[in-house]
Amino acid sequence: MKTKRAFNTNLLSVVFITMALLISATVFATADEAKVKVKNVFSQVETSLIKLKKADTLTKNNIRDVLNQYLLPEVDTRYFTYKVLNKNMAKVPDDLKASFIAELSQQLINTYSNLLNKYNNEVINIGQSTLSKSGKIAMVDITIVGKNKTNKAVVKLLQSDELNWLFFDIEVEGISLLQTKQAEINASFNKLGVEGTLSHLQKINQKVIED
Repeated sequence: MKTKRAFNTNLLSVVFITMALLISATVFATADEAKVKVKNVFSQVETSLIKLKKADTLTKNNIRDVLNQYLLPEVDTRYFTYKVLNKNMAKVPDDLKASFIAELSQQLINTYSNLLNKYNNEVINIGQSTLSKSGKIAMVDITIVGKNKTNKAVVKLLQSDELNWLFFDIEVEGISLLQTKQAEINASFNKLGVEGTLSHLQKINQKVIED
């Protein structure tokens, strides 16, 4: 009887250990997948920047075009916008939500563009990837190494319902784009209201295009 009980206990131990190993393997695989996503996107961006540099066409607008082509489709623009709007989300009418998503998405692209607009054949290195406790958010280190300066950033990705990794924030030298925009939008809502804030965002984005 004791032998049977011991056997069952050992069997349960084996099952639990196996499950733990499988879960652990899944977590590491997921972290690696987030890193691969970032590496693939920035590899395409870097290749395009090198071509622009060689052709002497490395303009702000061309850099934004590259980011709109390769980065924007990999951004969870809805999640980013809703996080930026935060408590102000309840004030936005349904018919204006798409406009806010479009304008704030361009703000995100503009931030990446500012990080790259002085590109001079720097090497974009993708570092380690770590997961949040929930496993739903990944943080991937990026280092842009130049001859005279090195910029460090952390890209944040969210796991979608389809188990894909999508960008939603970037920290440059410890400063979060999402949190910065959140503070700006909150102040703008208090001062300009919903439509005034949207108009302000549209004017900023238009000015960036024209510069």
